[in-house]
Amino acid sequence: KIQIEGPDAEAFLGRLCTNNMKVQPGKVVYTALLNARGTFEADLVAMRRSQENYLIFVGTTSVKKDLAWFKNHLLPGEKVHLKDETESYAVLALAGPESSIIAKELGVNELNELNYFHYTKVEIGGIPIEGMRISFVGELGWELVFQADRAERVTGILLEAGVEPAGLFAQSSMRIEKRFAVMGNELDGDINPLEAGLEFAIDWTKDFLGREELLRIKDRDLSQCLVTLILDDPESVPLGNEPVWKDDTIIGKTTSASFGYRVGSPVALAFLGKNSWDFKDEIRVQVDIAGKLFSGSVKYAAAFDPEGNRMREIPEVEVS
Repeated sequence: KIQIEGPDAEAFLGRLCTNNMKVQPGKVVYTALLNARGTFEADLVAMRRSQENYLIFVGTTSVKKDLAWFKNHLLPGEKVHLKDETESYAVLALAGPESSIIAKELGVNELNELNYFHYTKVEIGGIPIEGMRISFVGELGWELVFQADRAERVTGILLEAGVEPAGLFAQSSMRIEKRFAVMGNELDGDINPLEAGLEFAIDWTKDFLGREELLRIKDRDLSQCLVTLILDDPESVPLGNEPVWKDDTIIGKTTSASFGYRVGSPVALAFLGKNSWDFKDEIRVQVDIAGKLFSGSVKYAAAFDPEGNRMREIPEVEVS
């Protein structure tokens, strides 16, 4: 977590981030952070707390790198203060089909009334919480932000309310079903947002670092595209970084893979070369897993809930 505050915070982030950072306090923004080549330095979530204050959430292992990137792009005299707040805050994700019931039972029905990509302030067990309506697993849910020394207490309250813990393997499985790209797997310094299917996080009406090169890329055919692969054999175990074949030719490789429990099949994300075939849905490919080919179908959307309705719905919770 990186706090960015000061009179020039909005202009500073607007210059570096692809998305529109000129939002009202109470809103949350997902954006890319690009270099001059138009490829990824980071992706992040920004919570605008006030006109001069943003709390930025970046990858756990890249805090120092991303903080250095921000510092290196400060202009002389720019009134912006940067601070690593990673140790100050804890974040718990509360998500799932029954999370709205949990929120109601905890007395924080305000979370249920919150629009997607907004946040609000509530209290759980007397502990101040900032709840963001975002979901990394594709279900109705929130990320709860609070002081780190309250983590044990908040976790205990959630467990007492009936929440069941889920680990990183479960989270990874669900985000792959949702075709959510992450740094280090799908996103890196060789990939641009257009290839990764993240143009929704680009505000073309403003200037930002990497925009000129990205426009040049946009004007020509992309060399590759991020897709979803759904394998036929439920016993296949893709792990990522496997070659993808079509008609005796390698046309790409997987990046992340898991069994998708909501769709009932092994799923993988993959970058496939766009010049390898005429783009149309449901083309058939083979994935080379440890020397054995497994057949599957290509989709250009998420395997699960491609419209994103589960994340965006406003739950109807009866208040007694």
